[in-house]
Formats: sequence, structure tokens, C-alpha cells
Amino acid sequence: MNKQAIIHHCIHLLDEQIADIRLQMRELITHAANDSKSTAGDKHETGRAMMQLEQAQLGKQLNEVEMKRATMTSIDLQIQHTTIREGSFVQASSGNFLIAAPIGKVEVEGESIFVITTVSPIGKMLLGKKSGDSISFNQKTISILHVQ
Repeated sequence: MNKQAIIHHCIHLLDEQIADIRLQMRELITHAANDSKSTAGDKHETGRAMMQLEQAQLGKQLNEVEMKRATMTSIDLQIQHTTIREGSFVQASSGNFLIAAPIGKVEVEGESIFVITTVSPIGKMLLGKKSGDSISFNQKTISILHVQ
């Protein structure tokens, strides 16, 4: 499994999310501009308030996804890790993990990879471990086979 391919796949997924959120924001702005003032009264004001709330939520989502993307692009692919830290790709007895941004499960080259952070429960336990070590997570022993 190639760490670079996993990172590029994650960046591509995040780029798609960013594009989708931006499209939703543009559609909201267009809808607000087309919303005529002839609909006077409370109904109109409530609609505008709802659009503003939705726009704020989209802005928050966009910021979160852009931060995940920044984390992914900051990983130095030249560094070969011997101990698990941010940017490590971990092959373990229970599956594969990329320690980076909180993206979740992704499929790359037919394999599942869990893209997690160092502050996730399993990420905390993996931090600082190396090939040959094991951890106990959810009453299961997980052996670390390889760190990249």
C-alpha cells in the first residue's frame, strides 16, 4: 500500500467536498438575490434568517474541510516513520490507518484505510508505537505490523 496514493485520494475527496459546499453557497446567494422584496412581512424575514443561518453553517463546514485538506497537504511524503505520529501510515492486524485528519474510512486500491487523528481514541493509543508493538483497543489486541 502506497502512503502517497492514500494522501492524494484523501485530498481529492476533500476537494470534491469543498467544491460541493461552495456550489451550495453560490446557490444560496443566487436564491437570496432572486428572492423578491414583494413577499413582505414575517414570512419573508423568516426565510432570510433561515438562509443566513444555512450560509453560516456552510461556512463552518467549508472551514472544517479546508483545515482537513491543509493537514493532508502538510504531510511530508519523504519522511519514513519508524514510530507512529501524525503522517504515519500504519498496517495493523485489525486494518490500515493513516494518522492525519479526521476523514474516516476510505477505499484506496481496493483496500480500506481508516484516516484518523492523533486525538481519536485509537490514534492516542497508536501514538509513539512502532512495528512489532501491540495495543489493546475495545478488548482486542491489535498488532502493529508495519509503520511507514
